[in-house]
Amino acid sequence: MLTARSGGFLPVPFLLALPAAVAGTALLAWLLARFVFSGRLGLRGVYFAVVTLAVSYLSEKIADAGDTITGGQNGILQKVRLGVPGLSFHKGYGFYVCTAALLVAVYVLLRWFVASPAGLVLRGVRENEDRVALLGYDVAAVKRRAFVLSGALAGLAGALFHVHEGIVSPSSVGVQLSTFVLLWVALGGRGTLLGPVVGAVGLSYLNVRLSGTLLDTWLLVVGAVLVAVIMVFPAGLFGYLNRARARAAR
Repeated sequence: MLTARSGGFLPVPFLLALPAAVAGTALLAWLLARFVFSGRLGLRGVYFAVVTLAVSYLSEKIADAGDTITGGQNGILQKVRLGVPGLSFHKGYGFYVCTAALLVAVYVLLRWFVASPAGLVLRGVRENEDRVALLGYDVAAVKRRAFVLSGALAGLAGALFHVHEGIVSPSSVGVQLSTFVLLWVALGGRGTLLGPVVGAVGLSYLNVRLSGTLLDTWLLVVGAVLVAVIMVFPAGLFGYLNRARARAAR
């Protein structure tokens, strides 16, 4: 909306709208985290998952009913182009090089964070948050920080993806894409950084290849592959490899 709408200070240049999008999603994540993680009855597990999926469903309905603000069912067409003066990253290999560089930068940042004392506490919360709380750490604050960081990264990825695609539709903030994210993690491996990346690339590649050859049954094949992987490797592909390396090291 910052780049496609007119009136007042709008539209704004993409290089200003991008950090605003990241800040906006981080703020939304902070507000949601304050609601779901605070207090003695802070949500966890499946209850937390249900709330976040409900927010996705509500967001899609709001975007669908937004008329001229969100474009309704037609969405918002994007006219801006990725790039800097004299160099375009909008299409072809330029876009992939740009996003690959950002992916590496984010991966390095997250590796540093996971290895830091704050990351150690976060991993402790993942394994046993009750024990971490007994050690005197504010578990709710740890979860909020992690949730805000993930929201900011999702905002960055979403802004780049939808500007490249040229349109933002209500389904972009809906349950379907949120479900895909869960599948990426389940396929690649929970508790790993590279696992979800491999899951996203692998599932997207599988969808593209099979949808072009198995026109009527490709979704069934993809579903069967996902079920098989989750049954054989409950922790995901990278989770299984990490556990195998740990057992070999012993």
